Amino acid sequence: MRTFVPLVILILSTICFGSAPSAHAASTATIPTEGGTWTSPTITILMTPQPTQTWFKASYAFDVNHAISRWSESLIAYTDAYGSNYLRKLSFVTCISGVNDTLCGSPNIQVRFIQSFGSQSSGLGLTDTRTQSSSGVFQAPTITTLAAYDPTNVTQLTDTDMINIASHEFGHALGLDHATAPVADDGSFELMFLSYGQVVGNLRNSLEAPSTLDMYALAYVYDWLASSSTLNGPGHPKTDLSLPSGATYSSVYPYAEQIQMLQNSVGQMRIEILIVAVVAGLLLALVLVFAILLSRKKPAPPAPNPWGSVPNTPPV
Repeated sequence: MRTFVPLVILILSTICFGSAPSAHAASTATIPTEGGTWTSPTITILMTPQPTQTWFKASYAFDVNHAISRWSESLIAYTDAYGSNYLRKLSFVTCISGVNDTLCGSPNIQVRFIQSFGSQSSGLGLTDTRTQSSSGVFQAPTITTLAAYDPTNVTQLTDTDMINIASHEFGHALGLDHATAPVADDGSFELMFLSYGQVVGNLRNSLEAPSTLDMYALAYVYDWLASSSTLNGPGHPKTDLSLPSGATYSSVYPYAEQIQMLQNSVGQMRIEILIVAVVAGLLLALVLVFAILLSRKKPAPPAPNPWGSVPNTPPV
């Protein structure tokens, strides 16, 4: 019966704790800025879908719009936790070419789609910014190009992939360069890292969100919003930024997604508890069965006397 106790402990430990998470030494991560800023908190984006092209998915237009909306939602979550409330003045107006493009006038950012960047490139998206060197102000339009397929032109981006790539490129359009760490300290993907950390086309890919490092850098780029509704002087030059000592380096997901992740975590925990209960019940049943079998086992007959028969006592 003792042999079952270590087995139970081993199984329960494996189920409850799993493998130890890998450590992410990303607290020294930095992110450079592009050295540019927009002069107004209202940033307009004109999107040009390609509905007549067979490689274009109609959902891509919604994906890009969702990517931009998630930036707004992440800004709210970040400012609630860390301040820099002036970032909430940033507003993003998205227009569709041929539908409501007049609402954007001369857009700050233009988003275009292509089939693929080709085998000579490893890219999935590209953002071309132009900055006035003397003032540190972006010159419109910034051109963002998004690919529908990977460079091999074999694997098409899923909607999740497109949202992630569009989110990354929009970070460039706002004034952020590439972060130096692929993951944050919480193990989530760093949105502004140079390369895409997930396998293109995988239906199990997860949404990525701006990190606290990205938001901290954005607060630096647009710190003029703290005192004015328009930029009255030059913007900041290109600057490498890192989080202040003690600041948490993690992804800033919109509140709705945080709630969903919490619900998923609770659901997973319930499943693990159920598995533990079932395994423990089965092991207990096995122990009881063996105990019953051992209790019913007949005792072995006594061994014969090794000294032979006892001689009779002679009469006196």
